[in-house]
Amino acid sequence: MWLRAHPVLHDTVNVLLLLSLFAADLLSLTALPFVLPWSLSTAEGVVLAGLVAGAVHGFLVCGIVTFSVHEGAAHDLIIVGRGRVGRALRVLANNACRLFLADPVHYAEAHASHHRSLGTSEDGSFTHHVRLRRLLGSLLPLAPMLSHSDYFPWRPQEHTRSRRLSVLLTNGYLVLCAALATWLHGWLFTGVALFLIGSWLSFVLDRLRESTEHLFMPLDRANGTRELGLGFWGLLLGGGPWGQPCHLSHHLAPALPWYQQLRLHFFLRRVLTPEQRRHFFLRPVIGLPVLLWRLATAPAREPVRD
Repeated sequence: MWLRAHPVLHDTVNVLLLLSLFAADLLSLTALPFVLPWSLSTAEGVVLAGLVAGAVHGFLVCGIVTFSVHEGAAHDLIIVGRGRVGRALRVLANNACRLFLADPVHYAEAHASHHRSLGTSEDGSFTHHVRLRRLLGSLLPLAPMLSHSDYFPWRPQEHTRSRRLSVLLTNGYLVLCAALATWLHGWLFTGVALFLIGSWLSFVLDRLRESTEHLFMPLDRANGTRELGLGFWGLLLGGGPWGQPCHLSHHLAPALPWYQQLRLHFFLRRVLTPEQRRHFFLRPVIGLPVLLWRLATAPAREPVRD
């Protein structure tokens, strides 16, 4: 495999990617408001800047978490180099998601069963059977902290040692971001950008992405995955091309890193028939709204498992 033959280049690309994402995240809360084309001298201007910065922050967090917890913790593909440096980088990359409440230990265990038992009662993600109420409950503000919805496969409902570590690191990163944002732009900006919009939007994008990857697809491993693709919805819900927009490609070849999944995506677009593309690929622009409307209007079904 290419990445095994070129581990240094592969690891360098992913380290630079993670560093760039974290740098962009900090800049979204510190430098971005200064370049917006309106004044921050009024409360309205500060709130509007908070909305913009929070949206960018939420998008970046979604990409970081998906990349770290899925590509890293679940598949161990971010860093493949050996030696002490490689092991240290692997630990950091696979646990970066802890800064945003994710539990890599829990997710890796559940995700293994997702690939092994896709669409069955043993599927750890169980995203073939998303109910509207279950999805909406996960989209409410503070839903990941209040646990009134179980639809967060990247962390357990129980307060395990690993989850407590994630909460501790999340609070530390949150305090750092809040201190910088408040120092530069005031408490109103911080409240809107960091606590109201940013944190909430990242969870919304994450839940919508995972809800659409297998929803209404056949209950089998060969045909049960949808490709969001590299259009608007795929890149938005994935937090970037490293955030699983090409999920069919991933299920066909789980050992491929994110950038080779993109190549497989373009190959599939060439070789699949129009009928196959309609089955596996999300329709451009209107695909997600149509899918969510189908979910909202679908008749109630008997639960497949408790």
